[in-house]
Amino acid sequence: MKKINFFLVCLSVLFMSAMQVSAQRYERKSRPDSERPFDREAFTAVRNAYITEKVGLTAREASVFIPLDNELMYKKFDVGRECYRIERELKRKEGKTEEEYNKLLKCREEMKEKRDKLDKEYLEKFKKILTAEQIIKYQSADRAFFDEYVRDRRR
Repeated sequence: MKKINFFLVCLSVLFMSAMQVSAQRYERKSRPDSERPFDREAFTAVRNAYITEKVGLTAREASVFIPLDNELMYKKFDVGRECYRIERELKRKEGKTEEEYNKLLKCREEMKEKRDKLDKEYLEKFKKILTAEQIIKYQSADRAFFDEYVRDRRR
């Protein structure tokens, strides 16, 4: 009798812990993408595959171009990091002032200038690897991927 009771208790504990894990998985899946943490590596891998396909890069071109493109993307992200921080703080704050909004505007303006400078610098590097047609396809693919990504995250 003791063995049966012990077995039932163990089975119950196992069943309850399985239900708990299952509920956690359901909760994670049920949250919209916009609330899920951003997985930079997964994003980069999917983006790289998308761009490689849309531009029609050869393996050799991709092996040279993709790391350079990723470098540009990470630099642009780093340039915008401070503005995103200021914007998040401003959204959370009560009683926002004109000065705070002006600070964000100035930050965005500087960010845009820095990103434009990076784009120009990397365009010269891209020209050494890709044809003009491929660069145009890359720019279109990059925009299209981002638009699709944002649209999918909002669903």
